[in-house]
Formats: sequence, structure tokens, C-alpha cells
Amino acid sequence: MKHRKSQFLSNDGSIIEILKIALPLILSSSCHAVNMFTDRLMLTRYSQASAAAALTSGLTNFTIQCFFIGAVGYAGTFVAQYSGANKPLRVGSAVWQGIFLALLGGLFMIGSYFWSPYLFRALGHSEEVTHQEIVYFQILSIGAVFILVMQALSCFWSGRGKTTMVLAVSILVTCLNLPFNYMLIYGKFGCPELGIAGAAWGTILAAIGGMLIYAIGFFGLKSARRHFGTCSHIWDWSLFKRMVRFGSPNGVQLLLDLSAFNVFIIVLSLYGVTVQEACSIVFGINNLAFCPILGIGMTASILVGQSVGAHDIPHAKRSVRSARHLMFIYMSIMILLFSVFPQIVLEPFTRVNDPAQQEVMRIARIMLLFIAAYLFGDGLALIYSNAVRGAGDTRYMMWLTIVMAWGAFAIPCIILRIFDFSFWALWYCLSAYVLIFGLLCYRRYRGGKWTTMQVIEPEVIE
Repeated sequence: MKHRKSQFLSNDGSIIEILKIALPLILSSSCHAVNMFTDRLMLTRYSQASAAAALTSGLTNFTIQCFFIGAVGYAGTFVAQYSGANKPLRVGSAVWQGIFLALLGGLFMIGSYFWSPYLFRALGHSEEVTHQEIVYFQILSIGAVFILVMQALSCFWSGRGKTTMVLAVSILVTCLNLPFNYMLIYGKFGCPELGIAGAAWGTILAAIGGMLIYAIGFFGLKSARRHFGTCSHIWDWSLFKRMVRFGSPNGVQLLLDLSAFNVFIIVLSLYGVTVQEACSIVFGINNLAFCPILGIGMTASILVGQSVGAHDIPHAKRSVRSARHLMFIYMSIMILLFSVFPQIVLEPFTRVNDPAQQEVMRIARIMLLFIAAYLFGDGLALIYSNAVRGAGDTRYMMWLTIVMAWGAFAIPCIILRIFDFSFWALWYCLSAYVLIFGLLCYRRYRGGKWTTMQVIEPEVIE
């Protein structure tokens, strides 16, 4: 089938052209990394128990949200393919179905408020850490609906490649998150000192601010209502079912991937609070390397989706190739930083006059070497998994994650702990898993099945 020229495919897939879309997403992802980094930094300086609890509790909360995060975020693929097919009036309806999924996810997370204490008490952490884990988790659960709705609304811009708006809102959220956290964690400027609870409330208040800006742009602009039908065709049962059909495997894949990683974190926490704090610091730093690649991966997904809608597979392949080159350049810099100059990124986490933290920092430096060893695998997985999912290849990624994330990672980590192996054995397991998973994602992309897929209804692109 010959491809049609889409008004949205204005670039040639080169690195320079890719950066026009990717750079705002990279910076947006970096804003998210800054939020997490500063949260960990403030809590580390507040108390060791808060820093340890934030990693386990925050990751558990995010993991439980993951199904809805993946399903809601997949609205962006529908927006991209409708855009590529020159059917803008379907864009608004696609975003609405994502909003409905977000509301369902918010209700589910509110329900998790009530059973979360039983979960964290079963982990066997110290009384102080367990109490803070429960508090952090419950507050984040209350506010999850705002984060999910904000993500659904962001698809209206990201799916069309209008990523400057995504960056602007991300900057706003960061500018709100930092002062809210500072005031509420430490009790500054007349606010109560809430500690880890303050970090959770700061995250929610910042998300509400970002959601409101997206809502104004989606509902309030006449151009959006006229060209994209943002206030008409609100409920579309057929489209909702199609979004659930393709978005659910995407949500399951994200859920299984993050839950396997959460198992890794929980098992590591059983080796003591020193190892737990070191992991909290290191993975806070790792987000600085990981989150920008999320932006490049999202760009690959957007452009593949638009190209599939326009039946321009060569453009999709050029775009993915350019995204891969950008990933290699960035990851090379991060590998150099983590392996040769680790003190630069570890210094902000050092507590003055605390001899007990010396062992934490020694362990953290070695952990950074492991991260440097598998960063390229992480990059391959993000680029190529996003590329095939942008075309609709979500079921394969779901089954690959089931086999790899659990069969080759989470379950082996549990076995290693049962047989009392050193916690470094778990890090070798993580490194092998990430590298192999990245290569398998590349193999799926090279197989080419994604070139025959689509998520929008066939009659739209005929």
C-alpha cells in the first residue's frame, strides 16, 4: 500500500529533525528525574528512615498504578496514528477514552489505601520505616487520579508531536514540586513539618497544577474544540474497547516490568537499612540517566505511530535509527560519568558528620558500576520496545516481559536470597536481564512484523 503524505510528518527522520520532537520530551523526562532526585535528596537529609521508606513505598505505589499508566498512556499512540492518517476529529475522542481509563485507575488506587498497611507490615522492615512506608503510599494513592488524568490529557499534545507544551507543563510541575516539598518536609514558611508525608503531598499538589494547565488547553481553546473535537464525541464505546484491547497489554507489560524490579528492591531491602539507603540513592541518580532516554523512546513511538497512520514505513525506520544514535551518544556520557567520576553524583547525598554513611557511599559507588554496565541494554529496550508498540505490537512485549522480567529476573532474585547469596549476586542478575531484554527487543524490531500493524480502525486509513 502506498503511503500518503501526512501534515504531521514534516521531517525526514534525521537526528536534527528528531531532536525537534525529542528534545522537549528529553527535558520533560529530566524534569521528572529532577523531581525524584530532589525528593530523595531532601528525604535523605531529613532522616535515613525516610529515605529508605520512600524508595520501597514509592516504587510499590508506582508499580500498582502501572497497568493504568500503560493503558492511559497508550492513548498517545491512537492520537499519533489518527494524526498520521489525517483524521484530526478522532484525536479528541481518543484522549477522552484515555481520561475515562484514568478515572477508573484513580478509583482503583483509592481502594489500595485500605489494604496497603497489611502489605508493608508483611515486609518485615523496622517499625519506623514501615510506618513511613504506609503513610507515603496512602497519600500517593489518594492523589493518583490527578497524575493519571494529567497523563491522559498530555497525550493530546505528545501524540501529535507538539512536545513543547509537554515540556512547559513539566517545568511548571517541577517548579511547584520543589518548593512544596521543601516547605512540607521541613516545615518552612509557616507550614507544618510533615517529613515523608510532606513529600507525598508536594507531589500531588504539583500534579494538580499540571493537570489544570492541560485541561485549560484541551477544553478551553476554540481551535482545539473546532479542529480536534475535544468537547464533542466524548464517549465512543468502540474506540474505548479498541484502546483497552491494545492498551491493556501495554499496561500489563509495564506492570510486570516494574513489579519485577520492585521485587528486586524489596529483596535487597532484606539485606539491611544500609543496603536499602544505598539503593535509594543510586536509583535516584539512575533516573538522571534513564528518564531522558524515556523522552527519546517516546519520540520513536510517536513517529512510528504517525508513520503507520500515513503508511510511510521508511520514515518510521529512519526515525528509529536516528533515535538509536541519540541514545548511544547520551548513554556513553552517562557510562563515563558513573564509572569514572561517581563522586560528582554522589556528593549531594553525603550527610556531614555522619561516619555511618561511609559504608553506604562505598556500596553506592559499586552499584553505579553495575548500572554503567547495563545502560546500553536499557537504551536498546526503550528505543525498540517503544517503536514496535507505536505500531500496535503490544501483545508480544507483554509476553516477552512475562518470560524475562519474572522468569529470568524476579524469581531468580528470590531464589538467590533464599539460598543466602550476597546481594551483589542480585546485581549480576539485574545486569544480565537488562542486556538480554534489550537485545530481544531489537530482534523483534528487526523481524518487521510491526510494519503490518495498526491500532486505529481499518476504514480510517484506507
